[in-house]
Amino acid sequence: MSKVLKRIINIIIDIIVVLILIVSVLVVTLSLTSKSSGVPNIFGIAPLSVQTGSMEDTLNEGDLIFSKVTDYTEKYQKGDIVTFPIEVNGETVLNTHRIVEVINDDNIIYYRTQGDNSKTNPEPDDELQTSSSIVAKYTNFKIAGLGNVLSFIRTQLGFFLCVLLPMIIFFVYEAIRVVINIIAYSKEKAVEEAKAAVGGTQLTEEQKKQAIEEYLASIGESTTAQTENEPAVQTPAEGDNSESES
Repeated sequence: MSKVLKRIINIIIDIIVVLILIVSVLVVTLSLTSKSSGVPNIFGIAPLSVQTGSMEDTLNEGDLIFSKVTDYTEKYQKGDIVTFPIEVNGETVLNTHRIVEVINDDNIIYYRTQGDNSKTNPEPDDELQTSSSIVAKYTNFKIAGLGNVLSFIRTQLGFFLCVLLPMIIFFVYEAIRVVINIIAYSKEKAVEEAKAAVGGTQLTEEQKKQAIEEYLASIGESTTAQTENEPAVQTPAEGDNSESES
């Protein structure tokens, strides 16, 4: 394999590792902010996955939408697309619908919401929302189809397959590459020593090449012989005294 190809492969692997690290940091950040604020966000922007077709054709199932995290001081207008928690089968989930009516009742502002898909949502939602219950407002920016990917990565299986497993493979690859580089460096150093040993002699190039090969072979043999002939260190048995008492 040429040096250029090896360099290209290493660059590609480094880019993949950086992407994996970025994804892992994003997933961890989303998890932490979700517990603290109720909605996963990064610097106040919440990437949310559309799970149903209630907002078609504005927002389609599987879209990744970006919403601004809001608080109880935020004021909304008719037509705004907002996100708020609802109960579904005993579980709290985030729902994103459009505000279709603003109701002012004794200086308390309520917002009536409804999905854009008239087939699945022919009537407005039963519960009215307030600025305290709404957690985010859609920024009109989305990426089609990426919502399912984000939802899968945030699962335990998805995090393992998309983040942990590639990282494990990368570390194993790096360990192997370090060993290969050490071996290559040792061999290159031995070749340089051999060249230095025969450099000043009056030999032909072929003779020098043969001398280098014999030198490298002798190094390997001497190392093996030294290991095999190394004397074993014996430990005196308990109670054995080599010195006589006077």
